[in-house]
Amino acid sequence: MKKIILSAFLLFGVLGFSRYVERCSVTSRNTCVSADTGKTFHFKGDPFGTLFYDGYWTVEFTGSGYRNLELTDVYLAD
Repeated sequence: MKKIILSAFLLFGVLGFSRYVERCSVTSRNTCVSADTGKTFHFKGDPFGTLFYDGYWTVEFTGSGYRNLELTDVYLAD
């Protein structure tokens, strides 16, 4: 029973957890740098293209660490 409950918590934690960077400056086709912390986030593929180089963006993503992240949403920061 403990294994089932633990497995459920891990499964929902991995699937339901989304992270975000409130103010992120896009530096290349797959990286952005947080304006608050200075950390660099690397995303899978080519999520930004050339459209997002101007200004600061709010970026939502899934994944752990700072590399190979999956972009879920991006919009212009206030």
